[in-house]
Amino acid sequence: MKISIASSFLKLLCAVMLLGTVVSNSIAAEQLPDIELIVPEQQVDREYLGLTGASGEKFTLADIKADILVVELFSMYCPFCQEEAPRVNELYERLQELEEHRGIVVRMIGLGASNSAYEVEHFKKTYQVKFPMFPDKDLSMYDKFKGGGTPEFIGCVLKPAGESLIVLRNSGGFDSAAEFMNELITKGGY
Repeated sequence: MKISIASSFLKLLCAVMLLGTVVSNSIAAEQLPDIELIVPEQQVDREYLGLTGASGEKFTLADIKADILVVELFSMYCPFCQEEAPRVNELYERLQELEEHRGIVVRMIGLGASNSAYEVEHFKKTYQVKFPMFPDKDLSMYDKFKGGGTPEFIGCVLKPAGESLIVLRNSGGFDSAAEFMNELITKGGY
């Protein structure tokens, strides 16, 4: 019995380590999935996303007022997500500077894979995340994004009339916030 438990733990650990490897996918653009989220309670989050709806109403990713959207698929329990948090916060700051200096509006959101609202809020507070994060307890959004593990970063160009596209997938994190930002902007057509 002890060997079986140890063997199962070792297999799980290897799978988690594999998911934590950095993979930047050069992909053909694909359609942004139709995902509905709940408008955040925090006014600062609603303003950041450019949402006009009231807290508790539904919105889609295409409703976000931005040129490019970065979606982070994360889990509170993922050690790689925890390790990546400082670089993600640096990316957020660099994207704010990009808007100030070049006028390109890039917004970020996080989707907590298999996480409750409590778990997402705990992660956000613990790692001082400044962008909105949403629970995905049933993994429905993760599945629509064809998630390949956590953390995963998905770059989307937001266009009107349902023409929004995924132009970048990066599984396992990134070495440099500046390099990731440059790749995102280039693949986004800016």
